[in-house]
Amino acid sequence: MTEDADKTTRTTTNTTADSTPEESPPAVRDILERALLVGLGAAALTKDRVQAVADEFIRRGQLSADEGKDLVEGLAVRSRDEARSVLRGADSSIQSVMGQLGVATQRSVEDLEFRVQQLEHRLALLEKQADAASTVDE
Repeated sequence: MTEDADKTTRTTTNTTADSTPEESPPAVRDILERALLVGLGAAALTKDRVQAVADEFIRRGQLSADEGKDLVEGLAVRSRDEARSVLRGADSSIQSVMGQLGVATQRSVEDLEFRVQQLEHRLALLEKQADAASTVDE
């Protein structure tokens, strides 16, 4: 699996004015990731079941060992591809809804913070120039 599996146990806490932590609601992406991982868990069980069925067919002589292996591997690859596709589709849907709701992305917030820092720096330089000019005039 990818780093997505590692994110599923992540929780965040907020501290209130009386310094007692409270559980924050899970993010939509976390909920979708957990749902996907539950599905992948079911897919893993299904892979085990497919492997058992393939082994039974091999034992009965209805499939060769190579055909059984190819069958199980092919289904595993297809399952992974479909899981990735579902995650991309969910991510795209989330991005669309977030945009429609006017929720800022992390990137846009970082860009705005950088612009504010630039403006603060320019303002400090202008104030310094104004102070220097007023000192020269006196």
